[in-house]
Amino acid sequence: MLFPTFEFFIFFTLVLILNWGLKRWPLIWRLFLLGASYYFYSTWNSNFLLIIIIVSAFNFFSGILIRRDYFGKRKIYFISSVIFDLIILGIFKYYDFFRLSFEELLRKAGFIASFPLLEIILPVGLSFYIFRAISYNADVYSGKIDACKSILDFFIYVVFFPYLLAGPIVRAGDFLSQLKEGGAKRIENFYENLSLILLGMFKKLVVSSYLALSLTDDVFAVPQNHSSLILLLAVFAYSLVIYFDFSGYSDMAVGFAGMLGFRLPVNFDLPYLSLNLRDFWRRWHMTLSYWVRDYIYIPLGGNRKGQLRKYLNLMTAMLAIGFWHGANLHFVVWGAIHGIGLGITHFLLGLKNKTKTPFIKISNSFFDKMKEKVKVFMGCFITFIFVSFAWVFFRCRTMNDALVFVKTLFSFEKIVEPLKLYVVFLVIFGIVFFLLEKKIMKALVFAQERLSLPFLILFISCFMILTLKLGPDILPSFIYFGF
Repeated sequence: MLFPTFEFFIFFTLVLILNWGLKRWPLIWRLFLLGASYYFYSTWNSNFLLIIIIVSAFNFFSGILIRRDYFGKRKIYFISSVIFDLIILGIFKYYDFFRLSFEELLRKAGFIASFPLLEIILPVGLSFYIFRAISYNADVYSGKIDACKSILDFFIYVVFFPYLLAGPIVRAGDFLSQLKEGGAKRIENFYENLSLILLGMFKKLVVSSYLALSLTDDVFAVPQNHSSLILLLAVFAYSLVIYFDFSGYSDMAVGFAGMLGFRLPVNFDLPYLSLNLRDFWRRWHMTLSYWVRDYIYIPLGGNRKGQLRKYLNLMTAMLAIGFWHGANLHFVVWGAIHGIGLGITHFLLGLKNKTKTPFIKISNSFFDKMKEKVKVFMGCFITFIFVSFAWVFFRCRTMNDALVFVKTLFSFEKIVEPLKLYVVFLVIFGIVFFLLEKKIMKALVFAQERLSLPFLILFISCFMILTLKLGPDILPSFIYFGF
């Protein structure tokens, strides 16, 4: 069941009505939320339910063991919980990668080995709920939160359907408190939540899907059949595709959760307007960035153990992000590219801080203002070019495909190839829409706040029908469902 479908909106309408109707009975309300989330997840594959139930149960009880510190072994309980979660993730997501790697390693050592080939289907959303489970036990172990005493609340935290499949990655401390005493008593920021849902639908159905189907899917599939100019256009188009696809899902997740009375963290903040790569990772997939910072980068020492260790920790964190996306070399290379870029960014920023003059001269001259604007523009432009080029390694299915793409991009053998006018229009439209996104959001909220209920219902209905009509006949799955 995909978010922007008729089937889901029927499901969500029923959930919305019953969610607020059952608030007077907190236990029944929580049971209903859990049941609705399990039903939503079972529409993908009912066999996956057993996995998520096992993960939920194990991490609930491990949290209690860590908190109560039976026999003074809390560290062992914590490490065991992390190992268990990583084993689950490894079996379903990384088994083939490790199998092939070990076979190759043994082959080079002169041994012939063949590990069993298992046809394992990756449970949708696995990486996201495993990360939520790990962060929960880590926060209990560090004393940031108390262990959850209600198994029902914890199960809801793991499987809550708005963020279940592709985030945001919500922390237990932020979510569990919202379940107490029947949760919120009214919908806060009603128009903002509604606007996020509408905007997220438009991002996915119209902008991202059409760009993917009209340009990027075909070009990335057979880059050697296209000119360098078309490949360059596809590189920038894919930056828009993945942003509108993923941020569209995140917007809808935040909006749907908000309509049910829950607050979820923001996951994107106009990342392609970042001044540098460090700024980019503070704006892109923010909940994953903060998760890696808090549970990998800082525990490794962060920037507290010298510059060399800092750069090594940055690289380790980015390699972890790359490997989290998939057990393929091209994801690892994508993470390494960002790791190198972040290292260079931190070095240059440190150099800039050291060379600053002790006295700041304030000037309001026209040329000084223009110089500052040029610096901002160049910072955003260079960052966008870097990020867009790195997306090539992310988007291609294998490392070999990525190398073929890059080779063709810089070969200039087919410099001239007819450009379809509507494709160029779509790319330009995507860029303009991105730049005006916050203003469009404010305009949607402004318009809805001033409409009476009958006209508001009419407006929402017309917007949704128009969006569905503008969207393609076959809706591509969300990109991050594969992670």
